[in-house]
Amino acid sequence: MILARHLLANLTLLDRDDLVARAIEGLLPPFRTDAVAKRVAECLAQASLPGIVCRPTLPLGPGEIQLGISFPFREDGARVRSAIVVAERKIVSFTDPFAVTCGAEALGAPLGDCLRALIVRAGVRGVRLGVIGSAAFEIVTGLAYTSTASDIDLVLATAPASALHQFAVDAAEIAAAHGIHVDAEVDLGDGCGVKLDEILSSSRTVLAKTLEDVRMLERSEVMAAL
Repeated sequence: MILARHLLANLTLLDRDDLVARAIEGLLPPFRTDAVAKRVAECLAQASLPGIVCRPTLPLGPGEIQLGISFPFREDGARVRSAIVVAERKIVSFTDPFAVTCGAEALGAPLGDCLRALIVRAGVRGVRLGVIGSAAFEIVTGLAYTSTASDIDLVLATAPASALHQFAVDAAEIAAAHGIHVDAEVDLGDGCGVKLDEILSSSRTVLAKTLEDVRMLERSEVMAAL
């Protein structure tokens, strides 16, 4: 399978004790405390959390990939996260953001109401919409990743600029009506993601993110490729 940002990896084939050890070892610097390690171990003992495919920052061997794990709790206001390396053959399956959208009914109010309104408008505009971020983790796991203060993070498939513009207007209206911030990224179809706001701006260049790096692209080239 071609790996891409935002893919969620099913980790149920991994030995549970080994996963706990890796997750604790891979805790990001702010979270390397005994108290957090204990919460991580307790969480993974009770729930199957997915990993998220991300840009490698750790050494990788042949056939290995790096995954991030986000936990359904915070420490000093920050989401607890870990980075682990696993053999790709140990991944049962991958779920993309567009498949996650199919479970949007599972997300409770107020985020769920906002998300479902966004899905309807995206369909009207002919824009394919995927869910990422805390809302995606809550949909997939059923755990309380979101709160009333959470944003909704989306990824949109490449679509004509006019359709993306129409959806951006709709999204702003829906977000304002629900009092929720909505952030969207456009997947250019080659593993490269650019913020919707940047694509629709008057900037000469836009910031593009891939699994390999972060680069600047000419906005005119991105618009021509839509």
